[in-house]
Amino acid sequence: MKLTILMYHKVDELPEGVRHPGNFVSPTAFAEQLDALTEWGYRAIGFDEWLAHRETGAALPDKPLILTFDDGYTCFDEHAWPEIKRRNLSATVFLVASQIGGVNAWESDEISLPLLDATRIRALHGEGVAFGSHSVSHRPLARIPADDASFELVRSRSLLTDLLGRDVDVFAYPFSNQSTEVRSLTRDAGYRCAVRGKGRMNSATTDPFGLRRIKIEPTTTIEGLRRTLVRERYLRLF
Repeated sequence: MKLTILMYHKVDELPEGVRHPGNFVSPTAFAEQLDALTEWGYRAIGFDEWLAHRETGAALPDKPLILTFDDGYTCFDEHAWPEIKRRNLSATVFLVASQIGGVNAWESDEISLPLLDATRIRALHGEGVAFGSHSVSHRPLARIPADDASFELVRSRSLLTDLLGRDVDVFAYPFSNQSTEVRSLTRDAGYRCAVRGKGRMNSATTDPFGLRRIKIEPTTTIEGLRRTLVRERYLRLF
């Protein structure tokens, strides 16, 4: 069974003054991508369903898809979630635990953009949005001392578990920065799986602490997305 995971950050129009537009996808393009994916036979699942499939052989749709959103920007609530919900799909949002209700403080050279607050996170969770950890402060874990990396993993999981009232067991490596040691620390911290950025196909043999995602960018066209999925063997040629 192959697993497609898409990585989004900000589903919004480019605000004035943005210095790094690569993490933006327009709301119109996002809706078109969801429609195309559905037309191609993809069905959205959660990480818990993928893990159940790996561990027990639980059934999955023929083309399982996980939609992920890093950082927890308010534009997810404003633009992405309504389109996802309208199509009866699902999504996972990875939160930076120390910045909930704040701004993207880790991007010191970027304009400030608002992040979801605790009240809205709980409400979205009640509506069916899954949440995972994106560390305490969005530091690149393979570039800092192991004790600091462990703190980022353990503390963020504790904070988010308290916030949501349920275990948080999926992690997204900040900046997709990880290593064999960081994967081990992630497992030791109690997570069941973790995702990074660039990579090829996910299969039943892929390390669950090194799941790969396809990043969607403002220049990603429908045809370009289809070619990527075909090239990575997530999709057959028509």
